[in-house]
Amino acid sequence: MATWLEDQWKSGDPIIDAEHQKLHQMIRSMAAVVRNDPGLGLAIEAVDVLAERMRIHFRMEETLASRAHSDAVATLKQDHQRLLRLLAPVRDALQGGDQDGAKTLMEDFHAQLDQHDREVDIPLFRR
Repeated sequence: MATWLEDQWKSGDPIIDAEHQKLHQMIRSMAAVVRNDPGLGLAIEAVDVLAERMRIHFRMEETLASRAHSDAVATLKQDHQRLLRLLAPVRDALQGGDQDGAKTLMEDFHAQLDQHDREVDIPLFRR
């Protein structure tokens, strides 16, 4: 995971690369909260914060892409919406007390985001 930490996967756009590194760092922190929440509701709050941060990140990417690669914006938006939908089941699992399920779903989200970075973001922002 954390494609953006590997030099071979950098986009060449310093803004995008720095943003992705911050985002992946945040996701690792949030995943730790999900794994270790002692039942205080912190994990649910962490998922809500992450979802909002992802929305901000996705808007930034879509804005940058629309300036340089308008033909790819629809695909980018569609995949961003797919990724956001993956966070709802994490929250639902936490609300239902399924810590193990939430952990697995969070790991899947991170893997899906990493795949999105490799297959969508990197080719797009390397153009």
